[in-house]
Amino acid sequence: MASLFAQQFYLTAFQKRREQLEWLFPHRSENHSIIPPSIYGVVINSKQKRDLLLKSYLSVILAKKLVGNIRCPRRHAQMILSRQHFFQNVKCVASLYGNLFSVAFHPTAPLLATGSFNDKAMLWRFSPDVFTATCVATLKEHSSVVESVAFHPKEPLLATGSWDQTAKLWQFLPNGSVVTSSSLVTSMKTRNGHRKDIRSVVFHPTENILATGSRDENTKLWRFSPDGSVVIYLTTLKGHKKSVNSVAFHPTVSLLATGSSDQTAKLWRFRPDGSVAACVATLRGHYRYVLSVAFHPTMHLLATASRDCTVKLWCFDPDGSAATCVATLTGHRYGVNSVTFHPTAPLLATGSDDKTVKLWRLSLDGTTATCLATLTGHEKPILSVAFHPMLPIMATGSEDCRVKLWQ
Repeated sequence: MASLFAQQFYLTAFQKRREQLEWLFPHRSENHSIIPPSIYGVVINSKQKRDLLLKSYLSVILAKKLVGNIRCPRRHAQMILSRQHFFQNVKCVASLYGNLFSVAFHPTAPLLATGSFNDKAMLWRFSPDVFTATCVATLKEHSSVVESVAFHPKEPLLATGSWDQTAKLWQFLPNGSVVTSSSLVTSMKTRNGHRKDIRSVVFHPTENILATGSRDENTKLWRFSPDGSVVIYLTTLKGHKKSVNSVAFHPTVSLLATGSSDQTAKLWRFRPDGSVAACVATLRGHYRYVLSVAFHPTMHLLATASRDCTVKLWCFDPDGSAATCVATLTGHRYGVNSVTFHPTAPLLATGSDDKTVKLWRLSLDGTTATCLATLTGHEKPILSVAFHPMLPIMATGSEDCRVKLWQ
Protein backbone atom coordinates (compact mmCIF):
# COMPACT_ATOMS: atom_id res chain seq x y z
CA MET A 1 0.00 0.00 0.00
CA ALA A 2 2.82 2.39 0.90
CA SER A 3 4.52 1.63 -2.43
CA LEU A 4 1.32 2.31 -4.38
CA PHE A 5 0.84 5.57 -2.52
CA ALA A 6 4.42 6.64 -3.22
CA GLN A 7 4.04 5.81 -6.92
CA GLN A 8 0.85 7.87 -7.18
CA PHE A 9 2.50 10.74 -5.34
CA TYR A 10 5.46 10.54 -7.71
CA LEU A 11 3.24 10.59 -10.82
CA THR A 12 1.11 13.43 -9.48
CA ALA A 13 4.15 15.58 -8.73
CA PHE A 14 5.64 14.90 -12.14
CA GLN A 15 2.39 15.72 -13.89
CA LYS A 16 2.16 18.98 -11.95
CA ARG A 17 5.64 20.01 -13.07
CA ARG A 18 4.85 19.00 -16.64
CA GLU A 19 1.75 21.21 -16.62
CA GLN A 20 3.82 24.12 -15.33
CA LEU A 21 6.33 23.65 -18.13
CA GLU A 22 3.67 23.43 -20.80
CA TRP A 23 2.13 26.57 -19.32
CA LEU A 24 5.48 28.31 -19.80
CA PHE A 25 6.09 26.86 -23.28
CA PRO A 26 2.70 26.24 -24.90
CA HIS A 27 4.20 26.44 -28.40
CA ARG A 28 6.81 23.77 -27.62
CA SER A 29 4.68 21.25 -25.76
CA GLU A 30 2.36 19.94 -28.47
CA ASN A 31 4.47 16.91 -29.33
CA HIS A 32 5.90 16.20 -25.87
CA SER A 33 4.31 13.69 -23.55
CA ILE A 34 5.46 12.67 -20.09
CA ILE A 35 8.97 11.23 -20.38
CA PRO A 36 9.07 7.58 -19.27
CA PRO A 37 11.58 7.03 -16.45
CA SER A 38 13.69 4.72 -18.59
CA ILE A 39 14.44 7.30 -21.32
CA TYR A 40 17.65 9.34 -21.58
CA GLY A 41 19.58 6.96 -19.31
CA VAL A 42 17.64 7.88 -16.20
CA VAL A 43 17.24 5.03 -13.75
CA ILE A 44 14.48 5.73 -11.29
CA ASN A 45 15.32 4.79 -7.75
CA SER A 46 14.23 6.15 -4.41
CA LYS A 47 16.86 8.90 -4.41
CA GLN A 48 15.87 10.12 -7.87
CA LYS A 49 12.24 10.09 -6.83
CA ARG A 50 13.22 12.41 -4.01
CA ASP A 51 15.14 14.52 -6.52
CA LEU A 52 12.02 14.70 -8.63
CA LEU A 53 9.94 15.94 -5.73
CA LEU A 54 12.55 18.24 -4.18
CA LYS A 55 14.76 19.34 -7.08
CA SER A 56 12.65 18.55 -10.14
CA TYR A 57 15.44 16.53 -11.78
CA LEU A 58 13.25 14.83 -14.35
CA SER A 59 11.36 18.04 -14.95
CA VAL A 60 14.68 19.65 -15.87
CA ILE A 61 15.07 16.96 -18.54
CA LEU A 62 11.62 17.79 -19.85
CA ALA A 63 12.43 21.48 -19.69
CA LYS A 64 15.57 20.90 -21.74
CA LYS A 65 13.47 19.26 -24.43
CA LEU A 66 10.96 22.09 -24.37
CA VAL A 67 13.65 24.78 -24.36
CA GLY A 68 15.30 23.29 -27.44
CA ASN A 69 18.76 23.94 -28.82
CA ILE A 70 20.15 26.80 -26.80
CA ARG A 71 23.40 27.30 -24.99
CA CYS A 72 23.56 25.67 -21.53
CA PRO A 73 20.04 24.16 -21.79
CA ARG A 74 20.26 22.40 -18.43
CA ARG A 75 21.17 25.60 -16.56
CA HIS A 76 18.47 27.47 -18.46
CA ALA A 77 15.92 24.77 -17.67
CA GLN A 78 16.80 24.82 -14.00
CA MET A 79 16.34 28.60 -14.01
CA ILE A 80 12.93 28.13 -15.62
CA LEU A 81 11.88 25.77 -12.86
CA SER A 82 13.35 27.84 -10.04
CA ARG A 83 11.21 29.77 -7.62
CA GLN A 84 12.52 32.98 -9.12
CA HIS A 85 10.97 32.17 -12.49
CA PHE A 86 7.58 31.95 -10.84
CA PHE A 87 8.22 35.39 -9.30
CA GLN A 88 8.15 34.18 -5.72
CA ASN A 89 11.63 35.64 -5.13
CA VAL A 90 12.10 38.60 -7.45
CA LYS A 91 15.03 40.80 -6.49
CA CYS A 92 16.29 44.21 -7.51
CA VAL A 93 19.82 43.79 -8.88
CA ALA A 94 20.66 47.33 -10.01
CA SER A 95 19.54 50.94 -9.63
CA LEU A 96 20.33 53.67 -12.15
CA TYR A 97 20.30 57.33 -11.13
CA GLY A 98 19.86 60.60 -12.99
CA ASN A 99 16.29 61.99 -13.20
CA LEU A 100 15.24 58.83 -15.07
CA PHE A 101 11.74 57.47 -15.49
CA SER A 102 10.89 56.09 -18.95
CA VAL A 103 12.55 52.81 -20.00
CA ALA A 104 12.96 50.58 -23.06
CA PHE A 105 15.15 47.52 -23.71
CA HIS A 106 16.98 46.92 -26.98
CA PRO A 107 15.54 43.77 -28.62
CA THR A 108 18.89 41.93 -28.85
CA ALA A 109 21.80 43.96 -27.46
CA PRO A 110 22.42 44.49 -23.70
CA LEU A 111 21.23 48.09 -23.96
CA LEU A 112 18.65 50.07 -22.05
CA ALA A 113 17.29 53.47 -23.05
CA THR A 114 15.93 55.91 -20.49
CA GLY A 115 14.08 59.19 -20.73
CA SER A 116 14.36 61.82 -18.04
CA PHE A 117 12.72 64.76 -16.32
CA ASN A 118 15.38 67.01 -17.76
CA ASP A 119 15.99 67.34 -21.49
CA LYS A 120 18.11 64.21 -21.91
CA ALA A 121 17.80 60.59 -22.95
CA MET A 122 20.49 58.07 -22.03
CA LEU A 123 21.76 54.75 -23.31
CA TRP A 124 22.99 52.22 -20.75
CA ARG A 125 24.96 49.03 -21.34
CA PHE A 126 24.40 46.41 -18.66
CA SER A 127 26.73 43.60 -17.63
CA PRO A 128 25.97 39.92 -18.39
CA ASP A 129 24.85 39.38 -14.79
CA VAL A 130 22.80 42.62 -14.95
CA PHE A 131 24.26 43.70 -11.60
CA THR A 132 25.84 46.81 -13.12
CA ALA A 133 24.97 49.21 -15.92
CA THR A 134 27.13 51.91 -17.44
CA CYS A 135 25.91 54.98 -19.28
CA VAL A 136 27.46 54.86 -22.75
CA ALA A 137 25.70 57.85 -24.31
CA THR A 138 23.75 60.94 -23.32
CA LEU A 139 21.41 62.46 -25.91
CA LYS A 140 21.02 66.19 -25.30
CA GLU A 141 19.09 67.68 -28.22
CA HIS A 142 15.66 67.96 -26.57
CA SER A 143 14.68 71.10 -24.67
CA SER A 144 12.16 69.58 -22.24
CA VAL A 145 11.13 66.33 -20.52
CA VAL A 146 11.79 63.15 -22.53
CA GLU A 147 8.71 61.10 -21.65
CA SER A 148 8.97 58.21 -24.11
CA VAL A 149 11.79 56.13 -25.62
CA ALA A 150 11.63 53.20 -28.06
CA PHE A 151 14.15 51.04 -29.93
CA HIS A 152 13.59 50.02 -33.53
CA PRO A 153 13.10 46.22 -33.68
CA LYS A 154 15.83 45.75 -36.33
CA GLU A 155 17.68 48.94 -37.25
CA PRO A 156 20.15 50.71 -34.90
CA LEU A 157 17.66 53.51 -34.26
CA LEU A 158 16.21 54.98 -31.11
CA ALA A 159 13.12 57.20 -30.99
CA THR A 160 12.53 59.76 -28.28
CA GLY A 161 9.40 61.79 -27.62
CA SER A 162 9.50 65.01 -25.62
CA TRP A 163 7.39 67.75 -24.12
CA ASP A 164 9.20 70.11 -26.50
CA GLN A 165 6.67 68.89 -29.13
CA THR A 166 9.26 66.91 -31.09
CA ALA A 167 10.13 63.30 -31.69
CA LYS A 168 13.70 62.53 -32.67
CA LEU A 169 15.42 59.57 -34.28
CA TRP A 170 18.94 58.72 -33.13
CA GLN A 171 21.41 56.45 -34.86
CA PHE A 172 23.91 54.51 -32.75
CA LEU A 173 26.55 51.83 -33.06
CA PRO A 174 25.42 48.28 -32.26
CA ASN A 175 27.22 48.33 -28.92
CA GLY A 176 25.73 51.72 -28.07
CA SER A 177 29.17 53.12 -27.31
CA VAL A 178 29.01 56.16 -29.63
CA VAL A 179 26.12 58.57 -30.02
CA THR A 180 26.93 62.18 -30.87
CA SER A 181 24.88 65.18 -31.87
CA SER A 182 25.38 64.17 -35.51
CA SER A 183 23.40 61.04 -34.74
CA LEU A 184 20.33 63.22 -34.41
CA VAL A 185 19.15 62.43 -37.90
CA THR A 186 15.60 63.71 -37.84
CA SER A 187 13.42 66.04 -35.81
CA MET A 188 9.72 65.78 -36.50
CA LYS A 189 8.73 69.36 -35.69
CA THR A 190 7.36 70.41 -39.04
CA ARG A 191 4.18 71.96 -40.32
CA ASN A 192 2.65 68.50 -39.91
CA GLY A 193 4.08 68.07 -36.41
CA HIS A 194 2.40 68.05 -33.03
CA ARG A 195 1.31 71.26 -31.35
CA LYS A 196 1.73 70.03 -27.76
CA ASP A 197 3.80 67.59 -25.70
CA ILE A 198 4.59 64.22 -27.26
CA ARG A 199 3.74 61.59 -24.67
CA SER A 200 4.37 58.31 -26.49
CA VAL A 201 6.44 56.96 -29.39
CA VAL A 202 6.45 53.44 -30.81
CA PHE A 203 7.93 51.70 -33.86
CA HIS A 204 5.94 49.39 -36.10
CA PRO A 205 7.19 45.79 -35.62
CA THR A 206 7.96 45.18 -39.31
CA GLU A 207 7.50 48.40 -41.31
CA ASN A 208 9.62 51.55 -41.06
CA ILE A 209 6.75 53.46 -39.49
CA LEU A 210 6.72 55.43 -36.25
CA ALA A 211 3.61 56.44 -34.30
CA THR A 212 3.57 59.45 -31.99
CA GLY A 213 0.85 60.32 -29.48
CA SER A 214 0.47 63.83 -28.12
CA ARG A 215 -1.31 66.02 -25.65
CA ASP A 216 -2.78 67.79 -28.72
CA GLU A 217 -5.32 64.89 -28.86
CA ASN A 218 -3.81 63.45 -32.05
CA THR A 219 -1.75 60.44 -33.09
CA LYS A 220 0.52 60.77 -36.13
CA LEU A 221 2.15 58.17 -38.35
CA TRP A 222 5.55 58.77 -39.97
CA ARG A 223 7.56 56.73 -42.48
CA PHE A 224 11.35 56.89 -42.36
CA SER A 225 14.33 55.54 -44.29
CA PRO A 226 16.29 52.58 -42.80
CA ASP A 227 18.99 54.89 -41.46
CA GLY A 228 16.43 57.42 -40.19
CA SER A 229 17.82 60.26 -42.28
CA VAL A 230 14.57 60.86 -44.18
CA VAL A 231 11.15 61.07 -42.51
CA ILE A 232 7.83 61.49 -44.33
CA TYR A 233 4.60 62.46 -42.62
CA LEU A 234 1.84 59.95 -43.43
CA THR A 235 -1.40 60.74 -41.63
CA THR A 236 -3.06 62.05 -38.47
CA LEU A 237 -5.47 59.95 -36.42
CA LYS A 238 -8.16 62.22 -34.97
CA GLY A 239 -10.94 61.16 -32.67
CA HIS A 240 -9.84 61.50 -29.06
CA LYS A 241 -11.16 64.49 -27.15
CA LYS A 242 -8.19 64.82 -24.80
CA SER A 243 -4.49 63.95 -24.61
CA VAL A 244 -3.24 60.76 -26.27
CA ASN A 245 -1.11 59.23 -23.52
CA SER A 246 -0.04 55.92 -25.04
CA VAL A 247 0.24 54.27 -28.46
CA ALA A 248 0.98 50.64 -29.36
CA PHE A 249 1.17 48.62 -32.59
CA HIS A 250 -0.16 45.07 -32.72
CA PRO A 251 2.76 42.70 -33.47
CA THR A 252 1.07 40.86 -36.37
CA VAL A 253 -2.15 42.65 -37.36
CA SER A 254 -2.44 46.12 -38.93
CA LEU A 255 -3.90 47.63 -35.77
CA LEU A 256 -2.84 50.53 -33.60
CA ALA A 257 -4.14 51.13 -30.07
CA THR A 258 -4.31 54.54 -28.39
CA GLY A 259 -5.14 55.43 -24.80
CA SER A 260 -6.43 58.86 -23.88
CA SER A 261 -7.33 61.18 -21.04
CA ASP A 262 -10.88 61.14 -22.44
CA GLN A 263 -11.24 57.81 -20.55
CA THR A 264 -11.27 55.70 -23.72
CA ALA A 265 -8.94 53.56 -25.75
CA LYS A 266 -9.32 53.26 -29.51
CA LEU A 267 -8.34 50.65 -32.07
CA TRP A 268 -7.29 51.94 -35.48
CA ARG A 269 -6.91 49.87 -38.62
CA PHE A 270 -4.42 51.17 -41.19
CA ARG A 271 -3.04 50.24 -44.58
CA PRO A 272 0.35 48.48 -44.55
CA ASP A 273 1.99 51.61 -45.92
CA GLY A 274 0.40 53.70 -43.14
CA SER A 275 -1.17 56.15 -45.58
CA VAL A 276 -4.75 55.68 -44.36
CA ALA A 277 -6.03 54.83 -40.88
CA ALA A 278 -9.55 54.62 -39.48
CA CYS A 279 -10.95 54.05 -36.00
CA VAL A 280 -12.67 50.65 -35.88
CA ALA A 281 -13.48 50.41 -32.16
CA THR A 282 -13.73 52.65 -29.10
CA LEU A 283 -13.23 50.91 -25.77
CA ARG A 284 -15.22 52.40 -22.89
CA GLY A 285 -15.18 51.19 -19.32
CA HIS A 286 -12.58 53.19 -17.43
CA TYR A 287 -13.85 56.20 -15.53
CA ARG A 288 -10.56 58.12 -15.43
CA TYR A 289 -7.62 58.71 -17.80
CA VAL A 290 -6.32 55.75 -19.83
CA LEU A 291 -2.57 56.11 -19.35
CA SER A 292 -1.10 53.01 -21.00
CA VAL A 293 -2.07 50.44 -23.63
CA ALA A 294 -0.31 47.20 -24.62
CA PHE A 295 -1.06 44.36 -27.04
CA HIS A 296 -0.47 40.73 -26.14
CA PRO A 297 2.35 39.32 -28.33
CA THR A 298 0.27 36.46 -29.78
CA MET A 299 -3.38 36.71 -28.74
CA HIS A 300 -6.02 39.21 -29.81
CA LEU A 301 -5.84 40.80 -26.38
CA LEU A 302 -5.30 44.40 -25.32
CA ALA A 303 -4.48 45.68 -21.84
CA THR A 304 -5.40 49.20 -20.75
CA ALA A 305 -4.16 50.87 -17.56
CA SER A 306 -6.00 53.78 -15.98
CA ARG A 307 -5.89 56.37 -13.27
CA ASP A 308 -9.02 54.65 -11.90
CA CYS A 309 -6.61 52.14 -10.26
CA THR A 310 -7.52 49.26 -12.60
CA VAL A 311 -6.19 47.41 -15.62
CA LYS A 312 -8.68 46.02 -18.10
CA LEU A 313 -8.17 43.17 -20.57
CA TRP A 314 -10.04 43.36 -23.86
CA CYS A 315 -10.54 40.60 -26.43
CA PHE A 316 -11.08 41.88 -29.95
CA ASP A 317 -11.88 40.51 -33.39
CA PRO A 318 -8.95 40.00 -35.81
CA ASP A 319 -9.96 43.13 -37.70
CA GLY A 320 -10.39 45.09 -34.47
CA SER A 321 -14.01 45.93 -35.23
CA ALA A 322 -15.38 44.60 -31.93
CA ALA A 323 -13.76 44.52 -28.49
CA THR A 324 -15.11 43.13 -25.23
CA CYS A 325 -13.76 43.65 -21.73
CA VAL A 326 -13.06 40.18 -20.32
CA ALA A 327 -11.29 41.05 -17.07
CA THR A 328 -10.66 43.94 -14.71
CA LEU A 329 -7.54 43.67 -12.56
CA THR A 330 -7.77 45.36 -9.17
CA GLY A 331 -5.23 45.59 -6.39
CA HIS A 332 -3.35 48.84 -6.92
CA ARG A 333 -4.35 51.54 -4.44
CA TYR A 334 -3.74 54.45 -6.82
CA GLY A 335 -3.67 55.05 -10.57
CA VAL A 336 -1.88 52.61 -12.90
CA ASN A 337 0.56 54.42 -15.19
CA SER A 338 2.11 51.58 -17.20
CA VAL A 339 1.24 48.09 -18.38
CA THR A 340 3.21 45.60 -20.46
CA PHE A 341 2.99 41.94 -21.49
CA HIS A 342 5.91 39.54 -21.20
CA PRO A 343 7.12 38.64 -24.72
CA THR A 344 6.91 34.84 -24.22
CA ALA A 345 5.44 33.89 -20.84
CA PRO A 346 1.78 34.51 -19.86
CA LEU A 347 2.70 37.39 -17.60
CA LEU A 348 1.66 41.01 -17.23
CA ALA A 349 3.42 43.80 -15.31
CA THR A 350 1.80 46.98 -14.02
CA GLY A 351 3.31 50.10 -12.45
CA SER A 352 1.31 52.42 -10.23
CA ASP A 353 1.18 55.69 -8.31
CA ASP A 354 1.10 53.51 -5.17
CA LYS A 355 4.90 53.03 -5.68
CA THR A 356 4.56 49.33 -6.47
CA VAL A 357 4.89 47.04 -9.48
CA LYS A 358 2.60 44.03 -9.71
CA LEU A 359 3.21 40.87 -11.70
CA TRP A 360 0.15 39.00 -12.94
CA ARG A 361 -0.20 35.52 -14.41
CA LEU A 362 -2.65 35.24 -17.29
CA SER A 363 -4.91 32.29 -17.90
CA LEU A 364 -4.37 30.37 -21.14
CA ASP A 365 -7.25 32.19 -22.83
CA GLY A 366 -6.30 35.56 -21.37
CA THR A 367 -9.66 36.10 -19.69
CA THR A 368 -8.38 36.07 -16.10
CA ALA A 369 -5.22 37.15 -14.31
CA THR A 370 -3.86 36.39 -10.85
CA CYS A 371 -1.42 38.62 -8.99
CA LEU A 372 1.80 36.69 -8.36
CA ALA A 373 3.94 39.33 -6.68
CA THR A 374 4.04 42.96 -5.58
CA LEU A 375 7.45 44.62 -5.90
CA THR A 376 8.40 47.50 -3.62
CA GLY A 377 11.53 49.61 -3.47
CA HIS A 378 10.73 52.81 -5.32
CA GLU A 379 10.01 55.86 -3.19
CA LYS A 380 7.61 57.57 -5.60
CA PRO A 381 5.06 56.56 -8.29
CA ILE A 382 6.08 54.04 -10.96
CA LEU A 383 5.79 55.59 -14.42
CA SER A 384 7.22 52.92 -16.73
CA VAL A 385 7.72 49.14 -16.79
CA ALA A 386 9.40 46.98 -19.44
CA PHE A 387 10.36 43.31 -19.82
CA HIS A 388 13.58 42.38 -21.58
CA PRO A 389 12.69 40.52 -24.81
CA MET A 390 15.06 37.61 -24.12
CA LEU A 391 16.40 37.72 -20.54
CA PRO A 392 14.54 37.27 -17.22
CA ILE A 393 14.89 40.98 -16.46
CA MET A 394 12.39 43.76 -15.92
CA ALA A 395 13.05 47.50 -15.72
CA THR A 396 10.96 50.01 -13.79
CA GLY A 397 11.17 53.80 -13.95
CA SER A 398 9.82 56.07 -11.24
CA GLU A 399 9.26 59.66 -10.19
CA ASP A 400 12.01 59.05 -7.61
CA CYS A 401 14.38 59.61 -10.58
CA ARG A 402 15.62 56.02 -10.50
CA VAL A 403 15.38 53.06 -12.85
CA LYS A 404 15.58 49.65 -11.20
CA LEU A 405 16.48 46.35 -12.85
CA TRP A 406 14.77 43.26 -11.42
CA GLN A 407 15.86 39.67 -11.94
